[in-house]
Amino acid sequence: MSRRHTCTGVLFWILIVATACSSSESPGRTGSVVVVELADMEKPMPLISESSLDNELQGIMYRSLLSAAWIDGELVYQTAEESPMALARAWEYAGEDSSAIRYHLVADAVWSDGMPVTAHDAKWTLETQGDPRTASPRQDYNRQIDEVVAENDTTLLVQFHRAYPEMLFHSAGSVAPRHLYEETSPDQLRSHPALLDPAEHLVVSGPYRIANWRRGERVILEPNPRFHPRPKIGRLIFRIIPEQTTRLIEFQTGNVDMVSLPFDRVEEIEQAPHLRIETREKRFYDYVSYNPRAHDFLAEPEIRRALGLAIDHEGLLASLSMERYAVPAGGPYPPIFRDLYDPEAHAPLPYDPDQAREILDSHGWMPGGDGIRTRDGERLAFTLATNAGNQRRADIAEMVQQQWRQIGMDVDIRIVESNTFFEQLTQRDFEAAIAGWGVGLSPDIQSVWGDPALPFNYVSYDNPQARELMEQALSQRTEEEAADYWRQAASLIIEDQPYTWLYYFDGLVGVNNRLRGTTINTLGTYQRIWEWELAQ
Repeated sequence: MSRRHTCTGVLFWILIVATACSSSESPGRTGSVVVVELADMEKPMPLISESSLDNELQGIMYRSLLSAAWIDGELVYQTAEESPMALARAWEYAGEDSSAIRYHLVADAVWSDGMPVTAHDAKWTLETQGDPRTASPRQDYNRQIDEVVAENDTTLLVQFHRAYPEMLFHSAGSVAPRHLYEETSPDQLRSHPALLDPAEHLVVSGPYRIANWRRGERVILEPNPRFHPRPKIGRLIFRIIPEQTTRLIEFQTGNVDMVSLPFDRVEEIEQAPHLRIETREKRFYDYVSYNPRAHDFLAEPEIRRALGLAIDHEGLLASLSMERYAVPAGGPYPPIFRDLYDPEAHAPLPYDPDQAREILDSHGWMPGGDGIRTRDGERLAFTLATNAGNQRRADIAEMVQQQWRQIGMDVDIRIVESNTFFEQLTQRDFEAAIAGWGVGLSPDIQSVWGDPALPFNYVSYDNPQARELMEQALSQRTEEEAADYWRQAASLIIEDQPYTWLYYFDGLVGVNNRLRGTTINTLGTYQRIWEWELAQ
């Protein structure tokens, strides 16, 4: 059984780090596909994966209770009959009020070490995900789960507090091997030997496993001999290349099979006969986030609104050559959420520096002799950080710095190594930051805007009324009934302006034509990776 969901789907939010592809390895190129990433992997395990590469590898190396596909603009949940990445051959709602889901697992699934994959693995995964000691980025998925029962080796019952639309989204994700981790305390999972030395110890269920990891340089995957069908590509090589120009040169000269493309290089790629471009439509947005703990003025919604009014969204898109692939953003739901995106209520802030100045004046921030505003002896100044290796964000930082200067802001730019940057976001160790999200295709935005203690709620956003609306959305029985609550919650979040949303944009993936069989769309880049093949 499969189930279609309009704008529901992938089982995590992804930090956008700008993936790409490259290789300087000439030995063994035949049978290998080389992919470049901006930053290294950290913890490629379903419960605790956070970085871009971790999440990509999770989707390659671990099977889920149900798989996902993007068909005719909708997400479809698939069983094992439709995708070998699914562990469940069937599922159905259970209980008189349909507040439970029963998953029927295939009996022949095995881990890469030969141990069987069972419902007990799925039970342990879900329960450990919800354990506060694990500090999983997806722990909020467990808020509505009442009990998880492995009725036998192939039958899993997930009982929820109530029936609601996101029951599959919150329960059908990737499964981790219980036998490998269950003796480890949840708060010690990040230091487990399998994650520190994955080439020797990591146990997976998907089409590829880790063969080699040279930290900061590359991750090499090889086929998992216990996964069927066997992948057609003999090696996947993920190289870590922070510098954008190097990535593009490698791609254009044919040493790289796939790269995340900057928008200003599209035309020359389109003219190359050996290359093609595939698109992930409006799945992403970039934003400026404000840490209210860093400065008192960043805790004031009206000051944040003034900062947003001073940014020229259309000018940014024009300067970055993004007009074909991006539109100005105003809130947490991009246009692909047809039932939730409201072009009027969730419209981008207008470019209005005069109004921004009026707001700052009314809050006591007056220009000094050098043009920088002060209030009670405090300068209107802070640091704006972003991640290294993303030229788009570096350019945005410079443009925003200049635009803020025009209204009396003194802003320093700080470029930080990618993994360090995202760690600092998680630890709230920043003042303001330019980052981005690749949004999960579920309406559920609690991971970012719910409990202020959640790892992805970088700005410690705390609006009880918005949280109540999100809880109300999750108490509805259908997506249609829930939609209005999600829209209202988004409107409150937008009113508070914890972010300045910049633009929703397509992810552009450059692919060498020697690589065939790819399925790249809104859902993801590495779908059905066992079908990839190289031209003879």
